[in-house]
Amino acid sequence: MMVKNLIAPFLLFIAILSSYGGVKDFTVKQYGIDHDFDGVFIYSIVQDQDGYLWVGSDDGLYRFDGKTMVNLNDNDSTIGNLVTASVVSDDGHLILGYYTGGISIVEHGRYRKIVSPDSMSSKINRLYKDTNGSIWALSQNDGIGLISEQGISFSKIDFLRELISYDLIRHEDHLYVGTSEGLIKLKIDGTELSVVGFVQGSFGKPITSLYEDPHHDDVLWVGSDNGLFYIDHGENEQLVVVNSLEHLRVTSIARDQLQTLWVGTAQSGLVEIELKNNHPHKITRFDQAHGFPSDQINSLYVDRENEIWVGTFGRGLVQLNRAFFHHYELSKNAGIQGINDIYQVNTDLYYLATDKGLVKAYNNEGKDSLTFEVIKNTGQFAIRQLLVRGETIWLGTANKGLVKYDLVSGSYDQVPLNPVDPASSHMVRFMAQGYGEDLWVSIAGNGVYNISDDGKIIHHFNTRNGFYHNEIFSILPDQAGNVWFGAHSVGLGILKPSGEIQFLTKDEVFPARDINSISQNQSGTIWIATSGQGLYSFDGAEFERYDESNGLVSNFCNAVEVDRAGQIWVGHRMGLSLIQPSYGLVRQFDHPSELGETEAVINSVQKDSDGNIWFGNPYGITKVILPHIQHQIKERETHIQDIRLFFKATDLLKYSESDKLDNTLPDDLEFEHVDNHISFDFIAINLKNPDAIYYQYLLEGYDKSWSPVTRSNVATFTNLDPGVYTFKVKESDHPELWGNDFHEITFKIDNPYWKKWWFYLLQIAFILLVMFSTYILTKKVHNLIIIRLMVFVSLFVFFEYIHTELEPFIESIAGETPIFQVGINLVLALLLLPIELSLVKYMRRREMSNKPQLTTSK
Repeated sequence: MMVKNLIAPFLLFIAILSSYGGVKDFTVKQYGIDHDFDGVFIYSIVQDQDGYLWVGSDDGLYRFDGKTMVNLNDNDSTIGNLVTASVVSDDGHLILGYYTGGISIVEHGRYRKIVSPDSMSSKINRLYKDTNGSIWALSQNDGIGLISEQGISFSKIDFLRELISYDLIRHEDHLYVGTSEGLIKLKIDGTELSVVGFVQGSFGKPITSLYEDPHHDDVLWVGSDNGLFYIDHGENEQLVVVNSLEHLRVTSIARDQLQTLWVGTAQSGLVEIELKNNHPHKITRFDQAHGFPSDQINSLYVDRENEIWVGTFGRGLVQLNRAFFHHYELSKNAGIQGINDIYQVNTDLYYLATDKGLVKAYNNEGKDSLTFEVIKNTGQFAIRQLLVRGETIWLGTANKGLVKYDLVSGSYDQVPLNPVDPASSHMVRFMAQGYGEDLWVSIAGNGVYNISDDGKIIHHFNTRNGFYHNEIFSILPDQAGNVWFGAHSVGLGILKPSGEIQFLTKDEVFPARDINSISQNQSGTIWIATSGQGLYSFDGAEFERYDESNGLVSNFCNAVEVDRAGQIWVGHRMGLSLIQPSYGLVRQFDHPSELGETEAVINSVQKDSDGNIWFGNPYGITKVILPHIQHQIKERETHIQDIRLFFKATDLLKYSESDKLDNTLPDDLEFEHVDNHISFDFIAINLKNPDAIYYQYLLEGYDKSWSPVTRSNVATFTNLDPGVYTFKVKESDHPELWGNDFHEITFKIDNPYWKKWWFYLLQIAFILLVMFSTYILTKKVHNLIIIRLMVFVSLFVFFEYIHTELEPFIESIAGETPIFQVGINLVLALLLLPIELSLVKYMRRREMSNKPQLTTSK
């Protein structure tokens, strides 16, 4: 009975909705030859702890960093090129299973066998990590293995040898194995497994895939050749079919972070199932009939950034991600222009105020997410504002005043508000929900009305009874019981709970005069959008201004809304601004290609129950999809992937004492002095939007400061002098937000031989030898001319050597200025003068000693 109660709402839902739905709020990217990827048939997808995506295909194993696909077939010790199963262990190692059998682990950038194909020769259909971190290996016919640090223990269950095993999953102390004959339940007792039996209702059904959310493990999802099923764990486990999906051949199941189940099928494409209370609620199809690349899905994976990766059978790898924005062009779809207001009834139903009447927008599985329908009998109304209460909608019109419309009967009644001047306009500028059942209504030229739910006037504020203006463009009853009013030309006013009215612009408390929109966040801060003076916030004590100098698209702000994370969205005529107070950032979105339509109509903004923000445009509506998730600033690790010399790939092991390359580069690299043109390849992995990462880098020993901000993930340095250098690189999601974390690698460029210590000793020894030889020869040679020449040569060699060694130091002090060079050389000459004088004295003594002595006779 419990199961029937659970699926009854879903049966009713399926009966109402049509069978097929279009691609909704997603962008699709297909990977092929233009990404250096030749895989056509995708068997396995997994993301490691560093963020790399590993893809097992018919063309072998690929590693993807968001920009580059690297084929790893040539790495040594691989068992085969066809990887059919993969998982990442708790210690970060990638474990692979192969079509030909056998299991290997990737360590230090190389493969190491865990199980040879001789021991487990059957195809490995599943590698699974349970909540305890244990790795289970399921072969097609050879049973189940449990992988540990000590190796692998086998459970070759005879019962399974007679069947084909496709998938397995663990729940508490049981294993569930999907086989060609049904879902088998096994009891775990240490390392021993024993058969409990078939799960009720599964016998005879080929069970091809299993999925259990580790955070919501009360339901096990079961895919078979006969449709999608689920099991509610308990005493009476039995297979329950998901209606309308009972004839699909399910191949894979995954779940994202947003209560959405994804189901891959063999012939019917991809199915998105939105869940409520962990059970099916709404279905959308992704297939070739609706623009999806393939109907044959073989594998699914949800990465850490909530990207959906689809491995097709014949069309390669497909990336499915939620778009930042989704624009609905109503002028093309329904001939409707001017979306003045948006109101959400529930997740599947919205009402739009347009110049051509009331428009109902609802989810229809046969269309592209929303179907738009003009409600009968409302085409005569140019609707500016609306509020929905049950089956009654309050319409604020531009030509008929305030109207109550009954959705059931289609009848309507005008609400007389007794304007001060009956001949004046009956245009409703704004409506707001009061604290209870009351409403606040602004009528052009007639001020503001506070009315009850039955249309009776509670209070009327206009200039005749002391109100500050009759043209009010925005009203906000805040959390503290105040009512804020925004007008053009006279600015901001506030009605206190005591009944006191303060005119903040008139009293020069608030500087802006033209108010378009007012909103409030959960903490109570008021946000005020102005026409020409930017955006203001009020925290209860003071106003703070944001304008173009802070990064807004424009100072003309038409609408403002706050999302769940406290981010402030501002609509302009030329795009959207996003203020992220937690990061101190302002972002701009002003390209029609990403927004569909840049203009936001004044005060046409709504936050729905899913956290999306909707902006009304002159030609449609733009949905900002899950802004509190999509625009988070994430800290990523930057990986230095490679070092190239003169732009060419290099075997770095030639410059290292290491005998193998780890996942990180060696930290003892030493290059020759001629290898002084070095390029660093680095990446911070963002699989969703790889071009949205910014980098800064610094080469210590060469640079004095960090480089300018760049999106390039290559840094090149030329003509590096010998020495020790440290290359540092850091990343950011935003060019103005940088942390202190960085990745670094230290390397050395060796000195040339003429700058090595042994060569210096050799030079000094040579000079000393020359001087010593000169001294010896002067003792033996009596020709003073030869002696003078030898002494001169020795002195010249010594002087030139000293000058050459000191020349770099001299240039660093004197630069290239001739007079300074002469001065430094003069100082050097004076320092060497004592040596020269000593030699001169020595030569004179020799000369005197060589002269014949004159003798005198007595």
